[in-house]
Amino acid sequence: MGVPGRYPFDAGIHPTGYTTKVWTMRQLAGLRSATTTNERFKYLLGLGETGLSLAFDLPTQLGLDPDDPRAFGEVGRTGVSIATVDDLAEVFRDIPLDQVSVSMTINATAPMLLAMWVVAAEESGVDPAKLRGTLQNEMLKEFLARKAFVFDIDTSMRYSLDVLEHCIHHLPGVNGVSLSGGHAREAGANRSLEVACGIADAETYLEGMMARGLSADAVARRFSFIFGAHMELLAEAAKYRVARSVYARRLKERYGATDERAMRMRIQVNTFGSALAQQEPLNNVVRATLQALAAVLGGVQSLHVCSFDEAHQTPGELGARIALRTHQILAHETDVARHVDPLGGSAVIEQITAELTAEVEDWLQRIEDHGGMLGCIRSGWLEGEVEELAYRDGGPSVGVTDELRSDLEREILRRERHEAPQAVERTTERRECGAELARLREAALSGANVLPALIDAARARATIGEMREAMTPEDSLPAAAGTGTV
Repeated sequence: MGVPGRYPFDAGIHPTGYTTKVWTMRQLAGLRSATTTNERFKYLLGLGETGLSLAFDLPTQLGLDPDDPRAFGEVGRTGVSIATVDDLAEVFRDIPLDQVSVSMTINATAPMLLAMWVVAAEESGVDPAKLRGTLQNEMLKEFLARKAFVFDIDTSMRYSLDVLEHCIHHLPGVNGVSLSGGHAREAGANRSLEVACGIADAETYLEGMMARGLSADAVARRFSFIFGAHMELLAEAAKYRVARSVYARRLKERYGATDERAMRMRIQVNTFGSALAQQEPLNNVVRATLQALAAVLGGVQSLHVCSFDEAHQTPGELGARIALRTHQILAHETDVARHVDPLGGSAVIEQITAELTAEVEDWLQRIEDHGGMLGCIRSGWLEGEVEELAYRDGGPSVGVTDELRSDLEREILRRERHEAPQAVERTTERRECGAELARLREAALSGANVLPALIDAARARATIGEMREAMTPEDSLPAAAGTGTV
């Protein structure tokens, strides 16, 4: 077993673990309009949340304005609707952007949302260099698992790298990409493939940035990772040990990293929605708690706990509060945060770790043999592997039949569905920003980094749909591709 805070970081990236600072308690929120999302953020901050996590509706994810006919029926349904910088500014109204970390679950339109975030900060009197947080901006997992992409894979990767490059040079507190294995797991991948996908994605982005002249140390210092937590408590806790150690060794041995900050895998965990059941929803409190405990025992840096009602609706206030209290009870009413690497030295953990490490390395070799992550996505081979694995997982086994549901629970579910606020349809006020959009179009066609032009367009109140249109390659399909949820 390793030593906490020392290479290869299997025992954790900090020598003091949670004894000096607990994980960031970050609950995903995004409710229809900017105003209702602002209210939910203030509610969660008032309960003790330590980091904001913003979810966007499907039209925003795909670069469609809320009055676009293709957005009909989807505005505000899976998150907040954002059309212009004014909407994002309303999300953060009275929330000091230089004092709170923000995670944005946004991918295909991450460049547009980053530009709006920068402008919203400027106009609120905050130096954008003081922004803190993470953009997901992970297009490889979109093509592999979620399918919420807008541009072709090469253009998508170029814009993702533009975001990462801009953050490295101008936004020292913002991680420009969060590498995701968790989405592949939700799509059906097993535990070892989940880890392998996250690492293979990271190496693809790293190689892309190195081709732009940056060092492995400069780039990898700004990486963060997203994994999930499932129900096998010890195996899931061991998974994070394996991910950290395999990643650190590959960064050092394959890419010549010398800065330990670049070799430290910083992990955000979301408890898995696929482990939740619509029936007997209060059982999901137990499921989410066990998954959260696995993440904490695994020494992760940031955590989102699913709400018990998340299997059938956007979390209500009660569900969000219980999820946040789950964090706080684990951190303050148990002893799991009082010991550094509490599972270190366990023979069971050592055995699981050894077996899982071999499986992860085998998957990484197979991915490399198929042309790396980009090659695997283009050929469809890896997607086929994920689909095959998906058939072997039956999901939650307790509380999944109508017979197990009481009349009272059925009535509660009906009432909650009926009373759930409907999505807010609205039109977008158009402003004249032709010159800024023309400069954005020129940057997109020339191959220049699009962020400077995007920031100018956001400042001029260009809509997300106008930005997307200006950034679309001439030979691309006119319609947004793919569907998906966060």
